[in-house]
Amino acid sequence: MSLRLLLGSVIVVAGSLFPTQGAAFYIHLHGLVTEHFSGEAMKNVQVRLVKDSVDRETIITGNNGKYELYLERGYDYQVWFHRSDLVTKHVVIDAREIPLFPDVPFYDMDLQMTMFTWIDGFGFELFDMPVGRAAYKHSVRNLNWDLPYTQANQPKVDRLMIHYERELATRRRKTVPKGNEANRNKRKPVEF
Repeated sequence: MSLRLLLGSVIVVAGSLFPTQGAAFYIHLHGLVTEHFSGEAMKNVQVRLVKDSVDRETIITGNNGKYELYLERGYDYQVWFHRSDLVTKHVVIDAREIPLFPDVPFYDMDLQMTMFTWIDGFGFELFDMPVGRAAYKHSVRNLNWDLPYTQANQPKVDRLMIHYERELATRRRKTVPKGNEANRNKRKPVEF
């Protein structure tokens, strides 16, 4: 056997012992960013991936509002959703406990995010905390959203959104010219 043939055989065998980049385990995070009230897709929203406290990647949603990211096992992630005129939100995904060889080749995470307009002087401190948290659960051998965390925060978010809508309505009323206010509140007569 020639040396060239022998080296070629060793390279093929060694290459089959290590998974290629395409065959490595990954987490497929994807979803749609929509406007909170209308449900319309939102374009130009930055989706920023922070891996173990280091910025790794930022993508921008297109006209369809879709985004797609690939995460690795063994790291703690934050995924931030931002546009200068919107309230910034983020989620935390803890992939540190995913085993070296999971049961499946990848995890699929469909994360839909709703966004709404920022208004100056309104208290959005609630969104300094993650709106969702996910972590690997050994008991089910999968990456799962922390539903008790979300459910505990939902009443706070609901109250904030009620106050937000009231504040929006108040600010809109203040911007309506004085002469138009009476006409706006007047009912149109019913015609038969």
